[in-house]
Amino acid sequence: MIQPSLVNQLSAGTSAAVLPGLSAPFGEVDFAAFQKRVELSTRILLSEYKSDQMRRRIATLAEKSGCKSFVEYARIIEQDSTALSAFLDRMTINVTELMRNPDRFDELAKFALPELMARRKGTPISVWSAGCSYGAEAYTVAMLLHELDPTVQHKVKGTDLDLAILAKADRPTFTPADMLNVSPARRETHFHELCGSYQPKMHLKSRVRFSQHDLLAHPYPNAEYDLVLCRNVVIYFTDDAKDRIYRGLFQSLKPGGILFVGGTERIADHRGIGFESLRPFFYRKPL
Repeated sequence: MIQPSLVNQLSAGTSAAVLPGLSAPFGEVDFAAFQKRVELSTRILLSEYKSDQMRRRIATLAEKSGCKSFVEYARIIEQDSTALSAFLDRMTINVTELMRNPDRFDELAKFALPELMARRKGTPISVWSAGCSYGAEAYTVAMLLHELDPTVQHKVKGTDLDLAILAKADRPTFTPADMLNVSPARRETHFHELCGSYQPKMHLKSRVRFSQHDLLAHPYPNAEYDLVLCRNVVIYFTDDAKDRIYRGLFQSLKPGGILFVGGTERIADHRGIGFESLRPFFYRKPL
């Protein structure tokens, strides 16, 4: 929870400087003080996010909570755990579904995964879903791996900054909207339907684990994963933050490992980092 000193420090930092489109006192100095204390208290590095976009997003949250300033909103999230959870959820942009961008996941199943499995020769593929939200992406990969080779216990790890969303991922229940791109045959094979919702069957659940990881602040493993998915996450960060994240993901891959990014994303300096471009949205760490 945000420390009590947050409110006092923010009150001292209110300014008349205002971002265009926002009414006073949602000003620059006010937000800078808010940002500093949130980073200290929650470890969310707001300074690494695109500034104007983030300020607008937080101002919208504040106004929906009935607040007229960042200072007031700080008081709300200090005192109300539900408001704090809503803030964290908004910061981590928990928008996902199974088989999101199905054409891209078809490519993953037809090209990238078979290449990795051929190299591993019957041993488990290790996968990291970075910024996994409530687990739809992690279970999508587990489903595709099972379809390609149900005899091997592949390992899928999902990580996110938001502990509340990770708790949801640990107890997965997907809505019909989450399942929109999952065929009826796949639903029947891989999921239990209960009262209009869907829960992964044990052959998927046994392959997936979740834990907390902050892409901006936590260390990255060395050569641990065959496949890393980081999709529709870094688009919210500054260019410097993106570069650090992609270098960390490169470090996390085994030689020959593949990074799968979102459908609107490109790694600007993939060669400088060390990646080979395998095909659009897929990058490989050289052997």
